[in-house]
Amino acid sequence: MVRRHVLSMALALSLCFGAGAPLAQSLSGAQSEILVIDPNRLFAETLFGKRISRQLEEESEALAQDNRRIEQELRDEEKEITERRPTMDPEEFRDVAEAFDQKVQAIRQERLEAAQALEEKRSSAEQRFLSTAQGILVELMNERGGNVLLDIRSVILRDGAIDITSDAVERIDAKLGSGEGIEAIPPGGTEQSDETGEAGKARE
Repeated sequence: MVRRHVLSMALALSLCFGAGAPLAQSLSGAQSEILVIDPNRLFAETLFGKRISRQLEEESEALAQDNRRIEQELRDEEKEITERRPTMDPEEFRDVAEAFDQKVQAIRQERLEAAQALEEKRSSAEQRFLSTAQGILVELMNERGGNVLLDIRSVILRDGAIDITSDAVERIDAKLGSGEGIEAIPPGGTEQSDETGEAGKARE
């Protein structure tokens, strides 16, 4: 059963590279014309990518700390409202409780948007990183005689000889270093610590 699946996959791939061409011949011919690269490794292993990752991690930790602070403030406020309840008439307590609930919902939405903004910033930073390194990748591709450079994540089978990721990491480090002075992370913060606190007070 497994052999049948392997043969079916091989046949499908051979058809992709050329009608009737054997799989081994396709991969062998691709070594000089079709190259692959792993963008995740480029981002994780180059000095430039590591610097970007550290910056994003710092922002992520700042956001997490801010979330914890706000969460504690809301707990304290909820406790205060609960302690005041015996001294309030039912209508007054209902109004205060509803206002607090609206405040919590608004802050929750703000924090969700902040987390989404950070994720979008991460994606944008990775794209900018690859764009900055594009010239180096083209240079490597030309040196290896390649005509096409594919994302390794979209390739099912490959010959290791066509993977230029390690060479690309070395070349990017040599030419860009840690990328000091290169704007890879788009401007605009994700932290809303003071603003969220003030907004919360305004909604009370």
